[in-house]
Amino acid sequence: DKADMDVEAFEDGFLAKIITGEGESAPVGDVVALIAVEESDIAAIAAGGAGDTAASAPAAEEAPAAPAAAAAAAPDCEFSQVDMPALSSTMKEGKVVSWLKAEGDAISSGEAIMVVESDKADMDVEAFEDGFLAAIITGEGETGSVGAPVALIAAEEKDIPALQAYAATLSGAPAPVAAAGAPAAAAPKTAAPKA
Repeated sequence: DKADMDVEAFEDGFLAKIITGEGESAPVGDVVALIAVEESDIAAIAAGGAGDTAASAPAAEEAPAAPAAAAAAAPDCEFSQVDMPALSSTMKEGKVVSWLKAEGDAISSGEAIMVVESDKADMDVEAFEDGFLAAIITGEGETGSVGAPVALIAAEEKDIPALQAYAATLSGAPAPVAAAGAPAAAAPKTAAPKA
């Protein structure tokens, strides 16, 4: 919303299909194009087939998230999850240098809420929504994989306790969720008596 930036491909391959055309907008995290690993797969991918694509990798990464959702259901309130951003095309994980807001603080869209150290520089990360910083999942000095949850923002202040309990079931670790599924289910039981 503030600058034009080039986006680099993370994988070698062939541009098989453009999903979001020039001048169009797409929500953050949406697929905007598909890349084929082999030139022979371009036609199948362009026609909607899966083929052997680099774009099929995110689908494989999303699959393990389902057990985590089943282990700890999200609370029934309006909130947004802040994920570790990719601040460069080579960034795989980031370190939270500092939180500029504390849990419970009101925040505005566009306001810097944390400083993240990437493989290239320290950068402020802005909130995309108005609300309240309900829970910090990845603390100062801790690292998280790109795309891993680092915080939760509540739309309403009254929902902060429910989101803090939910945050206790989340992890800033990469997605080996299948192995973490059982411990995540146990975490709310120990966290619940404290609340």
